[in-house]
Amino acid sequence: MQSVFAAGYTLLVGVDRASPALIVLAVWTALIKVIVIPVSIDRQITRQLSEHEVPLVVQVPMSLLLGTALAGLAYWSSSVLPIHGALLPTPALGMPIAFVLVGFFFMITRQNAVSQIVGLLTIENGVFFATVAIAPGLPFVIGFLLLLDLLPAVLFYGVFARLIAARTKSTSVQDMTVLRG
Repeated sequence: MQSVFAAGYTLLVGVDRASPALIVLAVWTALIKVIVIPVSIDRQITRQLSEHEVPLVVQVPMSLLLGTALAGLAYWSSSVLPIHGALLPTPALGMPIAFVLVGFFFMITRQNAVSQIVGLLTIENGVFFATVAIAPGLPFVIGFLLLLDLLPAVLFYGVFARLIAARTKSTSVQDMTVLRG
């Protein structure tokens, strides 16, 4: 859903600024983040999973409270900055910073490779959204490279999760503690 929102916002800014580069970037964002990456994750990972429960470090109610606190911290800290977005209200960086903080929190508290991929996607969506919100005039190449940096990372994580699942019959990264030196 975040990827759909990021693509929609990029399209909105592109139409508002009459920027064909942002419109093309929005289409590529939708294509890669909404279609290609979820399909590749489905093909590489979820069909191989034998474990459906995700081991939690922090239980769900506490995770919701901490995630809400992180989002509040993001909005509070961004309201002090004198940066404003193209089509956003005053705290233009609040949502992207919240995406990044919650993505990091998600990666830290979920000991499952698939959940960590979702956390990585959340962080990348925050960085992408901040880029479009704060600097929509960036050259198309830079925006496109920000988008394409995600593809190899997700494919790598997908292969990694598949190998973990094949060897340990689960995708828990807790099983990787035996590799510590």
